[in-house]
Amino acid sequence: MDRKTRIEENEKLFREVNERVERLQNDLQAAEPRWVCECGDETCFEKLAVPLGEYHEDRAHDDWFLIKPDHAVPDVEQIVTERGSYLVVEKIRL
Repeated sequence: MDRKTRIEENEKLFREVNERVERLQNDLQAAEPRWVCECGDETCFEKLAVPLGEYHEDRAHDDWFLIKPDHAVPDVEQIVTERGSYLVVEKIRL
């Protein structure tokens, strides 16, 4: 598997984790939802504080991922927006 594909697969895996986290947080009605960073680093388990509305807004785009600011990989993704404590990145398609 090439580097770009591996990074994207890791990001998708973390997105699946966050979908499960969302279900749990909805059950608990958490005041400040915490999400797993969706970067391509398979060893990263850092947490992001993202309001549920912003999370849903960003997740409406299949190629967008929420990551810590220093976790961007410029040759495979571009920054869509900076939201304070996290970035929204989009996969670059060739």
